[in-house]
Amino acid sequence: MNSVEHASRRSHRLVAAAAAVAIAFAGAHAWAKEEAPKSEHPRKSEVAKRDRHLAGQANKDYGDLSGHYNELQKQDAAIRKQANADMKANGGHLTKAQQKQLNGEENALHAEIKADKGAPPKTQFEQNHPRRAEVLHRDNRINGELNADAGKLGGNYGSLKQQQQSIRQQEQMDARANGGYITKSQQQQLNTEETQLNQEIKVDHK
Repeated sequence: MNSVEHASRRSHRLVAAAAAVAIAFAGAHAWAKEEAPKSEHPRKSEVAKRDRHLAGQANKDYGDLSGHYNELQKQDAAIRKQANADMKANGGHLTKAQQKQLNGEENALHAEIKADKGAPPKTQFEQNHPRRAEVLHRDNRINGELNADAGKLGGNYGSLKQQQQSIRQQEQMDARANGGYITKSQQQQLNTEETQLNQEIKVDHK
């Protein structure tokens, strides 16, 4: 084989190799485009965006939430956990009904954050007994929610109402035992019970 033929064959091999690389690259590029993750599901994205907003709002108002930051944070975490469980069960997306339920819980949490955000005491009772006023304020709000949703609680209105009244009675018993006030630990316990009752109302709401 002379040098001209050798050079020609070598040139052909290089061209063929370059073509093969180009085809492989084009194929890989097409696969990458095809397999690239799809954009986030719009319902999932909307719920997640609202959740991030709520978490940011609670963090921003950390020292101004009447001592309820931890309870509010737990509620936010519970909403996020439920959203993740729903998506896992549905192959990565949320149904319209699930989005509506989660939005309702987020709305309720947003209302709680707004209500719990500290404000100067207005009445003499609030000035003298800020812990009692805070607990009773939440109790009144829960009572209002129960009465408004009486027919939408899966037949559990009576049981939920009893729990609400039991919390109020416990607050009054604690206050009587202490000469008119409640301690920080009693306030914390009552707050925990109110938070749990709030969660039950949300679960039972139809």
